[in-house]
Amino acid sequence: MQQTSERIQQLWQRLQTVVEFSYSSEPGPASMSGWQGQGAGQVEVQVTGDDEIRFIEQGEFTLAGNTPLAMYNTYIWQQTPTGIRLSHGRRGEPVFLFELIPQSHGWRSAEAHVCIDDLYAGELQETADGFDLCWTIRGPKKDEYLYYRYRTG
Repeated sequence: MQQTSERIQQLWQRLQTVVEFSYSSEPGPASMSGWQGQGAGQVEVQVTGDDEIRFIEQGEFTLAGNTPLAMYNTYIWQQTPTGIRLSHGRRGEPVFLFELIPQSHGWRSAEAHVCIDDLYAGELQETADGFDLCWTIRGPKKDEYLYYRYRTG
């Protein structure tokens, strides 16, 4: 397997070339949210430091059987010595989701992260034209599966 630092740098460079996303959300059997739908849009990449990149995502999301809604998200990627951290930018503040660590095939959460009562975990697979990021959220009211497809320009 390639050195961890080389793998981190390769993914770091790829993150900076993302231009669009699509995603789907699927509730699991224990979900109380029923959050099922699909979204897509554009990504503006902002390099905010040597070890931080922000994805400003704008597009539309459609809950199953409903009218499309405008959506806007900020995700913050941070390079660490062992991997790449992902946080969600909420009201200007980063909310940590998980850190992805290189595996022999792809990337996986170092460990599930606890946020209040919920556990967040993720996996990333690089593709020829970007990468796919799957994450799960499990908790007393949540059983959610999110599948993001990020594509490069």
